[in-house]
Amino acid sequence: MRYRRLARTDARAVASIVAIGVLCVALARPADVAQGRVDPQVERQTAAVLSADQVGTATGGGTVIVTALPANIVASFGINGKRPPGFVSGGGAIGRINYDKHQPQTAGRHVNTPVLFMTVELATSPSPNGTGGKAQLIGDCTATGAECPTGFASVLVYVEDNSDTGTRPDVFQISYCVGAASPAPANCAGTEGGNIRTGQIQIRATGASGSSTTSMPTAVRVPLRLP
Repeated sequence: MRYRRLARTDARAVASIVAIGVLCVALARPADVAQGRVDPQVERQTAAVLSADQVGTATGGGTVIVTALPANIVASFGINGKRPPGFVSGGGAIGRINYDKHQPQTAGRHVNTPVLFMTVELATSPSPNGTGGKAQLIGDCTATGAECPTGFASVLVYVEDNSDTGTRPDVFQISYCVGAASPAPANCAGTEGGNIRTGQIQIRATGASGSSTTSMPTAVRVPLRLP
């Protein structure tokens, strides 16, 4: 009987150790979120697989639904990114990010920043128009005249060009970063957006150094369609 009691005690000790381990893993998750590493079903941003040296352009505009509080409001966006003249490597880019939540009472609802860096992944099977792929644009919130929510040094915009025909929705997401603008800014969280509801994203293998800047629809000019 004594040995049986000891066996039960050992089993309880093992169960306690397992429970503590599970709790430690759960407590570690907020740090992952603070670093921008969240559940891939919620967050599509994939900086690790995009190239900081790929030459290309990312342009587009449209609207998305913001599901974070206040929930289910419309936001419009306009983006433009390309490699600067003389680009060699390192992710440098030029362009603009505009983002506007259509809710007057929402704090920090405007983003208007210059693009400093970009990472790109071109589609292996582009559309008949030669477009398709993924890109991340990093905007500098500390630039003169830039507009961002208080307390953030940069924004990270992730876009997908999935179809020119609407068979697969394009994607727009924006995250707010404490870290300074770089090809992989630190401490990005608060992701908003997802599949676009109106508009289009286009990513193409043009825009090498010295080419002209592609025109960009600004967020305020994007047509607004009520949900």
